[in-house]
Amino acid sequence: MRLIHAKRVTVLAVVAVAVSLFGAQRARAREANLLEVLTGFSSKEACSCVFLAEQSDDYCSAYGQSAGLPPTVVVIDHANKRVTSSLGAVSRTARFTEGEGCVKDPLL
Repeated sequence: MRLIHAKRVTVLAVVAVAVSLFGAQRARAREANLLEVLTGFSSKEACSCVFLAEQSDDYCSAYGQSAGLPPTVVVIDHANKRVTSSLGAVSRTARFTEGEGCVKDPLL
């Protein structure tokens, strides 16, 4: 009787570990490419500059750039409190929410 119970526990433990590993692998975020990182950084920094530090749009557009890397196009939307940065076909948006600050939209 004990042997059967021990085998069941072992089988259930193995199944639980396998399910956990499979689920964790599927839940992992995909890796961002360099352009996604660059535009994400730019949108987040410019968003914080405009909506938290309350600096001018021109200043914040420049503030959101990364030295030594290609410049991004920064679009500041005051009505919706969001900033979108683009480089070529890649765009990322950061949104300002009261009490949370600026948060980048997730990669899809």
